[in-house]
Amino acid sequence: MRVIQSSDGKETTSSFTVDEFTDKHDIEGGLTYLGLCNILKHAGFDWWSVKDSFGVMDAFFYGHGGTTIFVRSQHMHVYPAFYSKVTNKSLLLCKVKIVFVGKTSLVLHTVLRLEQTGELVATSSVVLVCVDTTTRRPVALPTGFIQKYSDLQNVPRPYKVSGFPRFPCSPEKLYRYSVSVAENDIDRNNHTIQSHYLKFCMDAAVQRGAREQAYSIPNKGVAVVKEITMEYMGESILNDTLVVVSWEDDINPNVIYNVIQKEGRDIFNCVVTFDNAVIRSKM
Repeated sequence: MRVIQSSDGKETTSSFTVDEFTDKHDIEGGLTYLGLCNILKHAGFDWWSVKDSFGVMDAFFYGHGGTTIFVRSQHMHVYPAFYSKVTNKSLLLCKVKIVFVGKTSLVLHTVLRLEQTGELVATSSVVLVCVDTTTRRPVALPTGFIQKYSDLQNVPRPYKVSGFPRFPCSPEKLYRYSVSVAENDIDRNNHTIQSHYLKFCMDAAVQRGAREQAYSIPNKGVAVVKEITMEYMGESILNDTLVVVSWEDDINPNVIYNVIQKEGRDIFNCVVTFDNAVIRSKM
C-alpha cells in the first residue's frame, strides 16, 4: 500500500489491491461487507499514521495514555461496481478526509474507487469519539490536534445518525437471533470487533430471517445492500450472549432495522437497505 498526504494536511490518498485485506470470509473471488469494512478501517488508520505529529495515534487506537478512540456511528453507501467489478486483484484508490472537528469528536469521510476507471465502489462517513479508557466517557481531543484543524470546528456537522425507530408494536413483526461472541470476534483490546456487529445483523436478517420467512420479501438472502447505517452504544467481550432483534420497515420492505442487545441493554443499532432488483450476495 502507498499513502500520499494532501498539501493541506486534511486528506490522504492510498492505493492497494483488494487481496491485501481479504480473508477467508470473502467469497466468489471478490469482497464481502466485512472486507469492505476492513478496508475502510485501515484507511482511517492510514489517515492517522501520516498525521501523527502530536503522537496521539497509539493513545487513540491502543489505549495508551488513558484515552482511546471509538467509532460512534458510520454510514456506508455501496455502489454497483462493488458487486460487478471488484475482485481480489482489483486495484482500489481510497481518499480519506477529515471534514469536522469538535471538542471530543471528529468526522472522517472516505471515498473508495476502482483506480483504473474511477468508478465508485463505496463511500463512508464515520464519527469518532475520544473516550477515557476507564470511565468510557468522552474526553477532549488533544489541544494541538484541535488547534491544527480549528477551521473545521465552525463548519456544520456533515453527518449525524438520525433517531432510530422504536420497536414495532406487534411482537410478531420482530425476529430474534442469539449469538455468542467467539474468539475470532475479538480484537487486540479484548472487545468484539466493531464490524462483526454488522456480521451478526446480516447473519440474522439475511441468512436466517429470510430462510425462516420472517420477512415479506423472501429473497433477501441473495439481495445486495445499498446502504448501511450503524450506531455503536456499548461493548461486548468473549463468550457474551448477544440478541439481534430485527424487523422490516412498515412502508419499505427493503429496509431492515437491527438492534443488538446485551443483557437487555441496546449496544448497537443498524439499518440495512437492500436492492432486491440485483440478485447476488456478498455475504
